[in-house]
Amino acid sequence: MNKAKIFEKLYSYLYTVGTYDKAKVASFVGKTIDAAAYKRITGDEYVKTTEAAN
Repeated sequence: MNKAKIFEKLYSYLYTVGTYDKAKVASFVGKTIDAAAYKRITGDEYVKTTEAAN
């Protein structure tokens, strides 16, 4: 099992029990999981958010 799958299983568990919300899981996309893993965990498509200009 590779690291990405391990992180996906961890985040999936934490999301299921309510420790992580969708925003928290999304914060890991591109770091330890990919957009496809985000969809498998939350059931929603990953949409990259952008910061508002000051």
